[in-house]
Amino acid sequence: MNWGKGITLFIVAFIVFIASMVVFAFTKDADLVREDYYENELAYDQNKENKVNYQDLNKAIVVSKTESGIVFQFPEIVNSESKGKIMFYRPDQKKYDREFELEIDTLHQQILDYKNFKEGYYDLQVEWTNGAKTFLFEDQISF
Repeated sequence: MNWGKGITLFIVAFIVFIASMVVFAFTKDADLVREDYYENELAYDQNKENKVNYQDLNKAIVVSKTESGIVFQFPEIVNSESKGKIMFYRPDQKKYDREFELEIDTLHQQILDYKNFKEGYYDLQVEWTNGAKTFLFEDQISF
């Protein structure tokens, strides 16, 4: 084998490699972190204040996985009068993101069934308003 054939073979192999990388890159989903990314960043200071409000409660929301589903145990300050939502954000696939209205029972709990979720990692946010204050709890959960 002479130099000409070796160089030609190397260039062809390199072109095939680059073409396969381009095809691979275009077959992957490239979702944005959030559709409302810029609006969410403008509310960063408000979210920070809401997190501080939650920390000032000195009572944690306990999230546990049971046979009946995901159980949220809320502190007594959160009751059926509280308005809010529970958001599950899946970083790798936006189509699996979920959002639920806050529906707390008399035991200060809310249970979500597993059928609403796919296996994997989720970022979790619970945001609610009690009177004039808004609270924000953040956590992670895996199924």
